[in-house]
Amino acid sequence: MQPKIALGNFEFLPAAVKVHGKPPVEDWAGPLQFAIWCQRASPWWIGDLLNSGDARFGEAFSQACEGHVSAEMLQRYESVARRVSPHVRNSSLSWSAHAAVARLSPDQQRLMLQQAETNGWNSEQLRKQVRELVASEIRN
Repeated sequence: MQPKIALGNFEFLPAAVKVHGKPPVEDWAGPLQFAIWCQRASPWWIGDLLNSGDARFGEAFSQACEGHVSAEMLQRYESVARRVSPHVRNSSLSWSAHAAVARLSPDQQRLMLQQAETNGWNSEQLRKQVRELVASEIRN
């Protein structure tokens, strides 16, 4: 059974959105914002579900996702969600930005994410800043 979600005249299917009727332009903003929000939030949802399921059910749980997403991607979602706790996450930044800071301590994560937001860094710029921070710590 495939999940379906309907928002007004917009039916969200696993690989499509069906628009029923001819909704006016003002009715499109909510469904579009919902789709963007889901895209940004889903790596966190997947990672948190994997970590919680693994903690509760162990090895048997990991088989629940086989064949849906590559094992490598599932491991990345799980790792970033485990390393960057929900109270450190910044919903205005991408999941990739959080992946860039995942190897840092929580205090450093918070600082670097705040700097990324303040300075408008994309995830690649943030990754560069993290590399420089780690390199400076190694030198000192």
